Formats: sequence, structure tokens, C-alpha cells
Amino acid sequence: MPKVLTVSQFVEAIRGLLRETLPLVTVQGEVTGYRTRRDNLIYFELKDSAARALCFGLSHEIRTVLEDGMEIRVTGSPSLFKQSGGFHLRVVAVELVGEGALRKAFEALRRKLEAEGLFREERKRPLLEFPETVGVVTSPDAAAWTDVQRILRNRWPLINIKLAAVAVQGAGAARQIVKALDHFSTSGDVDAVILTRGGGSLEDLQTFNDELVARAIYASRVPVVVGVGHERDVTIADLVADVRASTPSNAAERVVPDRAEVLHRLDVMAGRLARAVAGMIEVEGNLLGEQARRLGSAITQLTSAVHLARQRFGGAALIMSQRIARVAAELGHVSSRLSYALETLIVDRRTRTTKLMSLLQTLSPLAILKRGYSITSHPDGRIVKRSRELTRGQTIRTRLGVGRATSTVTSAP
Repeated sequence: MPKVLTVSQFVEAIRGLLRETLPLVTVQGEVTGYRTRRDNLIYFELKDSAARALCFGLSHEIRTVLEDGMEIRVTGSPSLFKQSGGFHLRVVAVELVGEGALRKAFEALRRKLEAEGLFREERKRPLLEFPETVGVVTSPDAAAWTDVQRILRNRWPLINIKLAAVAVQGAGAARQIVKALDHFSTSGDVDAVILTRGGGSLEDLQTFNDELVARAIYASRVPVVVGVGHERDVTIADLVADVRASTPSNAAERVVPDRAEVLHRLDVMAGRLARAVAGMIEVEGNLLGEQARRLGSAITQLTSAVHLARQRFGGAALIMSQRIARVAAELGHVSSRLSYALETLIVDRRTRTTKLMSLLQTLSPLAILKRGYSITSHPDGRIVKRSRELTRGQTIRTRLGVGRATSTVTSAP
């Protein structure tokens, strides 16, 4: 005679059997009967042409906006309700299937976040003109990571790059990205963050249409640049980002300046300064020249007056002429000293201009490194300014005029 079980024992036996044989399954079907409850539970049924299965989950775990008629793929654990004995699927992840469902979910989330103000231009943060450290959130195996590194270093060799390695699609990818964004936001180690991946289908890019990712970008304390796929690809992450880049390469270009353009700007500034100083010298030289001409004219007039007086007053005029001659001689000495002072001023201003132009060239960070200097930093990117910052056995990094080196401290104060 078979063993007699109570209802509770029977239900628990079936629950145990399901846990052992089907701990986690993925089921695809059409959503019907979608509803939510005040206790943060979500209920719906998955159906196909021949069967239905009840599904439920927690609203904070299922962030995808669902509607009846959508084709979806759910992952969860099959079991029985203890009280009713009804079969159900406890859902832990939802993935949309088919471009129609993906588009519908995209538009629903876009409208929701737009109404909350997440896309407003006035709240978006500007990028620093000369960042020191950039965080990159992407897959280390992706071509996007290679392109971003190459462009960042080619455009601005002094940049420090920190990678947060994440999955960019599939189950769990969104949570990895959210964790990486939160880390960069709170650490204070970076001046900007690049969130990027290569192109793909609408289904491949769903991680970047995730509500959790969008809210993490919005909450970031540092500017976030999003470069996903190709220029035609637009995701929710693009709309929330402080800066939207058309491609991963364009994202790198938007974050750092071009060293060639910066050097050109320095050259233009040096030229303007030189012209300004030369103009000042010319103005002051012209002023001194005018004063010298006026002095010469005055001397000529005095000489003429002396001759006239001699003709009119004879001997008395001779005495006056001698006195005037002495004054004229003194005026001549003054004129010579003024000429000398003018020449000295011009030479001095030219010398100062040459020194200023030389100083501008010297202040270029690339020129300093090329002269044999180097920049030593801690592994976290902080510049070493004093020997007492170092400890024995510590690893340090040194940037040279060409290339980098890593070394270990053998002695320290």
C-alpha cells in the first residue's frame, strides 16, 4: 500500500523535486494578464498556442516595462505555492524578444524617464578641458576598448586610464555596469567616465536600454560620455549621458584635447605676446623720438633768437649768446642721454620678448619631458612630490619623454 501523505507533505515533496531537477529555467512566451500589487509583486502569465504558466517576481528585480502581448524570455525557478498548491515560475530576469517588443519597451521607458527630467540638457555636466584621469567602463575583450585606449593616448599622452571590466550584454551585464559607474562616481579618482561598446542588433544593445543603467548615469558625480555602436544606434544611456558620442572612438575624442591643437594654440599665444610687446616698444620709441624732435626744434629756435639778439644788442648780446651756448651744450648732453636711454629701452624690451617666447616653449609639458625630466606617480595615479610619500617595496610608475617605466622602491626616508 503506498504511503499516505498530507497535502502539505505532498506539495513540499513536489517543491523539493522541482528544486532538484529544475533549479533554474528559461521560458519564452507571450505576456498576458500583466498586473502589479501594492506589496511590490508583479504577476503575469506566459502563454503559447497550447499552454499557460503563471509567473511572478519582485518589482525592484524586474525593471523591464512589460505590456500584454509582448514576446519575452524569462529566467526563474519553477515551484508550487504552499497554500494553494498552484504551479508558478518565480522570475528573476526578463529579456525582451523580437524587435517589436524591444521598440515598444524602449519607447515606454523613454517616455517615463523624459517625464522625470533625466534627459534635460541644463542638468548635464560639462567635461574638463584638460582631464588627468579617465575611467572606461566596457568589456576588456571588445574592439571598443582597444580603440578608446589608442585614441586617448595618441591625442593626450599624459592621460591616465582606468578600466572597469564589465560584460556589455547578457544576463547580469546591467548590474555590472551600474556597479562600475557607482565606483567611479564615489571614488573621486577620475575626471570623466566613458561607457562604451561596439555595434550590434537592437537585442544586443538592451543592456544600454536598462533603467538601472540610465539612473546610474544620471546619479554619477562625474560626467559620463556614452559611445555605443554606430552613429545610427540610439539607446536610453545615450539620452541620459552628459555627452553622447557617435562611436567608441568619438567618445575618446570628446574626452581629451588634441595635443597638436594645444601646441598650436600655445604658438599662437606666443606670437600674439611677441607682437604686443613689439608694439609697446614701437609706441614708446615713437614717443621718445617725438620728444627728441621737439627738443631739437627748441634748440634751433633759441639759436636763431641769439643771432637776432647779437645783431640788435651788440656786446650785451654776446654775453647772452655765451650763456645760451652753455645751455645749448647742456641740452645737447640731455639729448644724447635720451637717445641712449631710448636705445637701451628697445634692447631691453626685445630681450624680454625673447625670454618670454623661450619661457612659453619651456612651459610646454611635452618639452619638459623631452629634456630628460620625468613624472613619477603612485599606482593610483597620484603624482609623487616628496620622497617621504614613498615606502620601501612600493611600486611606482614613471612617465618619460618617450614611453613609461615601472619600478620598485628599494630605499626610502
